Amino acid sequence: MEKSVKGKEKFAYGFAAVGSYMVANIVSSYFNYYLTDIILVSPVFILALMITGRVIDMITDPLMGIVVDKTHSPEGKMRPYVRIGAYIIGLITFFMYYPVEGSLVWRSIFGAFMYIGFGLAYTFVDVPAMGMLSVATRDKDERAALLSYYVTVGSIGGLLPAAMLFVLQLFVPEKWVYFVISAVVGVITFAAYGYLYRHSVERFSTKTEHIGIRDMIKVVVQNKPMTLALLTSMLASPRYMIMVVAMYIATYVIVIPGLTSGTVLLILYVIVGAGMFGGILLTPVAYKRIGYKKTGLLFGAAGAVFLAAAFFVGLINLYAALPFMMLGGLGLGAYNTLPYPMVGDSLDYLEWKTGERMEGICFSLNSFVTKFNNAVGAFGVMLGLIVINFVQPSVSGVAEPQSEATVRGMYALATLIPAIGFLLSLIPMALYGYTGKRRESILCELEARRAAKMAQASDETEHEN
Repeated sequence: MEKSVKGKEKFAYGFAAVGSYMVANIVSSYFNYYLTDIILVSPVFILALMITGRVIDMITDPLMGIVVDKTHSPEGKMRPYVRIGAYIIGLITFFMYYPVEGSLVWRSIFGAFMYIGFGLAYTFVDVPAMGMLSVATRDKDERAALLSYYVTVGSIGGLLPAAMLFVLQLFVPEKWVYFVISAVVGVITFAAYGYLYRHSVERFSTKTEHIGIRDMIKVVVQNKPMTLALLTSMLASPRYMIMVVAMYIATYVIVIPGLTSGTVLLILYVIVGAGMFGGILLTPVAYKRIGYKKTGLLFGAAGAVFLAAAFFVGLINLYAALPFMMLGGLGLGAYNTLPYPMVGDSLDYLEWKTGERMEGICFSLNSFVTKFNNAVGAFGVMLGLIVINFVQPSVSGVAEPQSEATVRGMYALATLIPAIGFLLSLIPMALYGYTGKRRESILCELEARRAAKMAQASDETEHEN
């Protein structure tokens, strides 16, 4: 079967993935550090901010999905929002890390505005952009390959800010480094989503005239494959703490004379990233051969075992634990990849079950879970820093000495806690049943239904003529 997505359109999805992952990574990796060490906001306020952000997401993400599914325009259901969202996300990202000064109240308000504003902007553009992947082609194998391509290219591009940090710290003051990064990423993200709008095609989608909040509940209940996939990702959400706490580890835990924290962070990213990219590349090969369920169980167990090993080995020698961190990255890569094709694949199951695909709602739930995972990473690290008595800087960008217990606690946040999350995630993955012969039977029946509907529509058209 000839591929539907190629050339400029495929490049557009890759470019959009780079923009999406870059902007998501600078928030998950640097925003906590920006609040605590650059604009010196209270950790307790940050915890409250994270909770507020997630409450807002619980409302806006499903709402955006409903809006998308109700949209019918000459440009499609999703492309109009990608066009407008490109401007919004670009502008918010550009100014996100401005090193604002003034009173604590003013700095806190600025940080809150940027965090909440980013969440709203990301919802507005990411929900329809992800939904477009599911309607770019009817072929399930091409769709799965496109989703894997999106994740792979995005994951590689998402590491570019770490390389920028490494370079910028050599000549830009610490308090301005993150603003320069966010400004560059904002421009790239604007260009990426704009390019996706111009060069993408919505080839098919189901029309849903009457849809509301109860339909979201209906999707969660009836689309069991999607629900189990998202629940697996949510239980493993402590893995996102690794990216958040990495900046603190590079600043306070692994201190190498002559190297900046950005250099140490880049080394950590390369080590963990090597395993992560191994997981990203191996996951599509694995699920094509053994299915989503066995792939999830295999890599989830790897994440749990190797990250736990990294913690206990690190208590003796941090450097000896680095290979285990790299192997633990296999689980990170796999779990960053699996939800997208699993949610995309579940749309066929939902259509078979209900007669409707509801792409907007399904990918809004996926977007919510992604932001939930990021929030667990940020919230978990901030709560952990409070518990282990982290000493916040008194001068912007100037690190304070930490106790040995605090240093070890930071390391546990990057290893032991994510390992426990991976272990818990194996439970819903073990219950996943949309696989093997059952999946093939459902797809065959669905194709027969589609063919029958097309034939009926053709007969009605001929009769009217």
